[in-house]
Amino acid sequence: MSDDIVARIRMYANASIDGGWATVFRSDLNIAADEIERLRKERDEARQRLCKVVGDNRDMWGEDVAKEYGWDCFKKEDEQ
Repeated sequence: MSDDIVARIRMYANASIDGGWATVFRSDLNIAADEIERLRKERDEARQRLCKVVGDNRDMWGEDVAKEYGWDCFKKEDEQ
């Protein structure tokens, strides 16, 4: 099983479940997964801006600052 919460939520949303509540449950899970992805993107953009400012002040690349913090906010879309 994936360690990524979004992947697990989407797996649960697509699982075979019966009952009248199943459609609402699936919808809620997909809404939650979408929101998590949106918030992660927003967080990573904020981290990138911070890393670039800190890097400029320390004569470093923003990517190197991110590595110091243990952040992967500069990953490309296809790496995520």
